[in-house]
Amino acid sequence: MKKTLLALALLGASSTAMADSWIYGGAMGGQNSFGNSDETAMGIHAGTGILPFIGVEAGYWDLGSFGSVNYNGVDRKNLDASTAYLAIKPSIDFGPLHIYAKAGLHSYDLKGDSFKESSEDVMYGVGAEYFIFGPVSVGASYQNFKMKHDDSGVFSLNATIHLL
Repeated sequence: MKKTLLALALLGASSTAMADSWIYGGAMGGQNSFGNSDETAMGIHAGTGILPFIGVEAGYWDLGSFGSVNYNGVDRKNLDASTAYLAIKPSIDFGPLHIYAKAGLHSYDLKGDSFKESSEDVMYGVGAEYFIFGPVSVGASYQNFKMKHDDSGVFSLNATIHLL
């Protein structure tokens, strides 16, 4: 029994240390709400912890392919949406639970039938991860990407590996 408790304590301590890792990366998948439609979104992210409570993260989202979506009061057909972002990521750890926020800039592309829009705007997000073993965490997050005429809101599940 004592060995089991010691092993759990060591695992918890190592998980907390991994949350402030120098390098991490992972994959995300979830649902994007954009205009009057919902679509599956998938993405990747990578980052680094520059201080114990703050890091920098970059990522890419394929926000989905919409058959028809209302954007700027016009029904857009066959609209593909994607974005790349760079964000500051403050965080705090409660043992193996890692809670964070994000704020930064993103560059998005919207392409559809007779329509194309590319621009930069602000983004933000919040989330939590739980270290299931060693350097691997799973979590959930919400990210909002501001666009010229609407917002894209993504609720996602993610898996991340923390290195160094």
